[in-house]
Amino acid sequence: MKTKLLIFLFFILASFRIAAQHKPDLVKYYSAGIDSLVAQSRVVNEDYEEEKTNPAYARLFASPVLYSDVLEKAFAADARNRDASGSESLEFDSKRKAVIDGMMMNIYRNSPRSVVMTENELRSAKPVSNETKINAPVIKIENTIMPHDVAGDMKTNVVRPSYWKFKGKVALRFSQNYISGNWYQGGESNKTMLGEVDLDLNYDDKNRITMTNHIDVDLGFATSKADTLHSFKTNTDRLKLESTLGYRLVKNVDLTARLKMETQMLPNYPVNSPDFVSKFMAPFDANFSIGLTYKPKWKNFALEVYLAPLSAYNYKFVRYGELAPRYGIREGRHHKEDFGTQLVVTIPSMKLFKIVDFWAKGEYYTNYERAFFHFESKFDIALTRYFSASLSMHARFDDSAPGLYDKDYGYWQFKELMMLGLTYSW
Repeated sequence: MKTKLLIFLFFILASFRIAAQHKPDLVKYYSAGIDSLVAQSRVVNEDYEEEKTNPAYARLFASPVLYSDVLEKAFAADARNRDASGSESLEFDSKRKAVIDGMMMNIYRNSPRSVVMTENELRSAKPVSNETKINAPVIKIENTIMPHDVAGDMKTNVVRPSYWKFKGKVALRFSQNYISGNWYQGGESNKTMLGEVDLDLNYDDKNRITMTNHIDVDLGFATSKADTLHSFKTNTDRLKLESTLGYRLVKNVDLTARLKMETQMLPNYPVNSPDFVSKFMAPFDANFSIGLTYKPKWKNFALEVYLAPLSAYNYKFVRYGELAPRYGIREGRHHKEDFGTQLVVTIPSMKLFKIVDFWAKGEYYTNYERAFFHFESKFDIALTRYFSASLSMHARFDDSAPGLYDKDYGYWQFKELMMLGLTYSW
C-alpha cells in the first residue's frame, strides 16, 4: 500500500515539474517557495474565528501591472550585484517583497505582452466598491419615459420600436399620338394622361399580428376626335381600398380577415352620348371574408394564397336605379348581396431585373350561381430616378352583369395600357 502511495505522489510531482518547464512563472513560483510564504503570512485574528489573507500578494493574482518600484529595485540590485537579495538578515516582509518583485520581473522579461497597464494608469483609475447594488425596476417602454441619465454620467437614448411602416408612390404619365388626315392607314390623333397614387400603411409586430392597408387611386383622361360631345373622357378611373388583418397560426399560415371596397370618381360616357354609364358609387363593390392565407417563400420569389370557403360576403350597390340592370341588379332596386367562396393569389412586388419591378394578383369569387374573376399585372421600369415606364394588363370575367355582355368577347373584358412619365416613391 505504501508503495502505491509513493508511486502516486511521484507522478503528481513529475506532472507539476513538466508543466513548470513550459511556464517560467511557475518555476519561479515553486523555486522561491511562495507557497510556504503564503502559509506563513496567514494571520488569525483572536476576535474572529475566520482567517484573513494578507493583501501583500495582490500583485501576483491580479492582472499584470508595470510597477515602477519593481524596476527601480531591479536596476539597483544589478548595480550592487544583488548581494542583499537573499540575505538571511532581512526581515520576513523584505524577503517576501523581494520574492514577489522577482516574480513580477520574470513576467516583464518573458511575457511583456501580458502587462495590461502602468502603475500611473492604475492609480488614475476609479476605485471599485466592494458592494455594488443595482436597482432594476420593471419598465414598460410603451407607456414609460426613460430618464436621460440611467447610470452615472452615461447618457442613453431609448428608441421605442415602431411596428408601422408607411410607403407610397405618385406617378404622372403621358402619351401623345399625331396622325395626319391623309395617313394611308387611317386613324386619329389623341393625347392621354394618367395619374396614379399608391399608399400603403402596414403593421407587423414581428410575432403574430399583421395588418395591411392599401389605397389605390388611378385617374386617366384621353382625347378623341370621333367624340364630338366630349373634348376628353376618362379612360382609367379607380378608387380602391384593401385591408387585411392577419393572426399567425403556424409558420407561413395566417388566419386572415379581408376587406375590399372599390368604386370610381368621375362619370364615363359612351362615344357621342350625353348619358353616363358609370359614376361615383355606380357601381360600388364591397367584399368581406375570413379565411386562411398561405405565404411560402423561395429565395427571391414570394407568393400569397388566400382561401375563404363559404365565408365571403359580396355586396354590390348602384346609386342610380336606371343603371341597376346593367350591373345585374333587379330593376327598382339599388343593391344585391350574396355569400360564396373566394380565392386570391398574389405575387408581391418583386424585382425581375435591376430596373424592372413586377406585381400580379388574381381574384376568383363564386356563389355557385355566378362567377367573378379578375386578373391584374403590372411592370414598372425605372429608367432614371424619377422617370419610368409602366405596362399594365387587366382581364376580367363577370357573368352576373348582362349589360356588359359582348358578342365577340362574351363576359370577358380586357384592358392594356403602356405609358411613360414621372414617378416619385418613398
